Amino acid sequence: MTWSRYMPPSEAVRQFPTLRTENVHEGTLKGSIVYYDGQFNDARLCLLLACTAAEEGAAVANYAEVVDLVKRDDEGGRVAGAVVRDKATGRTFEVRAKQVVNACGPFSDAVRKMSDPEARSLVAPSSGVHITLPDYYSVEGFGMIVPKTKDGRVVFLLPWEGHTIAGTTDSESEITFNPRPSEKDIEFILEAIEDYLSVKVRRTDVSSAWSGIRPLISNPESSNTSDLVRDHLIMSDKNGLVTICGGKWTTYRLMAEQGVDRAILEGGLSPERKCQTNNLRVVGGDGYHIALHTEVAQEYTVPHRPGAIDTRVAKHLTSAYGDRAKVVTRIAEDNKLGQRLARGHPQIEAEVAYAARYEYCTGVEDFLARRTRLAFLDVRAAEQALPRVVQIMGKELGWGWFRKRRELKQGRELLKTFAKGTE
Repeated sequence: MTWSRYMPPSEAVRQFPTLRTENVHEGTLKGSIVYYDGQFNDARLCLLLACTAAEEGAAVANYAEVVDLVKRDDEGGRVAGAVVRDKATGRTFEVRAKQVVNACGPFSDAVRKMSDPEARSLVAPSSGVHITLPDYYSVEGFGMIVPKTKDGRVVFLLPWEGHTIAGTTDSESEITFNPRPSEKDIEFILEAIEDYLSVKVRRTDVSSAWSGIRPLISNPESSNTSDLVRDHLIMSDKNGLVTICGGKWTTYRLMAEQGVDRAILEGGLSPERKCQTNNLRVVGGDGYHIALHTEVAQEYTVPHRPGAIDTRVAKHLTSAYGDRAKVVTRIAEDNKLGQRLARGHPQIEAEVAYAARYEYCTGVEDFLARRTRLAFLDVRAAEQALPRVVQIMGKELGWGWFRKRRELKQGRELLKTFAKGTE
């Protein structure tokens, strides 16, 4: 990261060639401001936090849904655990705890009302739609953000994993597990960016589109439910349930530390040591360095051999898995799983086996949309990869014919939601 700076119109067009040049000639473009920001893979970081917690001794349950809370009759209904349904098997079981923390994002209110049915709703869900476009819509190392479009909105165009991501919208939303973009939202983004680009912006260039839910929080101390909390919120209810909600990824570690501190206080617990996470590296971080992809490429690249790990694949693997990329490549070598899953994309077959063995992945939906970004990057490529993903994961997890057929069907249904918006 370095200092922000002003860029005159001529340099702005030189650095970002798809910027509309007529704006310069007409004198409407006065220049641009260059500032620096970062990107990360939110789904993989969330997963790696769970994997790191497991390595540090936590008991992690994936595909687990809280259906009720356990309360102690001898302590006036104090929350003492949760009733959990294993969504993979349908089995229901209890988890007991000295202190319970509710960190369920947009679903926080549902859990709060299991503790106190009279609790006021805090989550004000907002939908944000994004689309993926070919790489030629942006420039490597440069994005574009328009802080105020002609109708007062914000749009951006950023290079993203060999493609271009564009967005976003901000509108009220229902709380659902699978939010979908509307065609109206997709068209809005296309029209908004077209005002600032010299290239023709086409709906057919959209390789994927999706919607996410921002769990914005209304201020519990305000009588106006539209008064939003811009930071995170930590609170306890009358039954001892600690809820942490709101916030953002850039402050997640601090949020977690403060949430645990509040849980310690609420539960009257005596920790053996202070918080250790400030300098704790997530799984894959210990042996990572900026040139790790070179080591991976040198170690596993054999010219003229099918499935060899080329430079692009090596960069992808080290970016996604850190030093565990070498585990992925060993699987590729030992099991002959070095082929790419889809043409033009760096994801390889060995990643499917790795996800099933080490990353709690038990279904193709999670692999295509969360363990990798393939569904978000290119839905056609994900469709191409789907049968092979089912085949490899089925072998790893011992699926029969019926389960494989079900996974194929569910995968195709998932990918439809990335291909076309709702009316």
